[in-house]
Amino acid sequence: MTAQEVADALGRHHTSVRAQLAALEEAGVAEGITDPPSGRGRPVRRYVLAADPGDREAVGHRELVRLLMGLVSGTGLGAEEMERFGEGQGWGIPVEGGGLAEVRLAFERLGFGPREEAGPAPADLVLARCPFADGVEAPGGELICVLHRGLARGIVARAAPGVVVTDLIARHPRRGGCRLVLEERPCPR
Repeated sequence: MTAQEVADALGRHHTSVRAQLAALEEAGVAEGITDPPSGRGRPVRRYVLAADPGDREAVGHRELVRLLMGLVSGTGLGAEEMERFGEGQGWGIPVEGGGLAEVRLAFERLGFGPREEAGPAPADLVLARCPFADGVEAPGGELICVLHRGLARGIVARAAPGVVVTDLIARHPRRGGCRLVLEERPCPR
């Protein structure tokens, strides 16, 4: 909107609105964009809400994941290596011996939105969100699910040593609902 359009919408004088828009621009809340000159007079300046820094970060994050998946698929790493890598990385995420509550919290911190599924103990975890959906949909993205299975195995092994991940049942990344199938195993003595 132009300063005049904002002023008209608010029932204010355009001079006071321009000062407020300048302050909003300086604060990073609004962005002023000058139209290319056309004819006589000053070019028109329009104002839009500035993009949320979190949104810009999210776009950058998605692009980084896509680029990394391209790199990984170019290296020729297979599913077995990706899972093993994920397991090693998962080991460093949870609090050691924190139990199944720590497993759930670890997946919460990673952005998966986990919830326990009713059933025999230990309850399976359903991951309501995929924080890497763009990467999963990119070429070679199926390796992200393999990486997550390894990550889950590492997290569970460190946080709840008497439990193992027997499977990760992948679902559509945009709809969520991947299931970590958990099973109790006696700890070796």
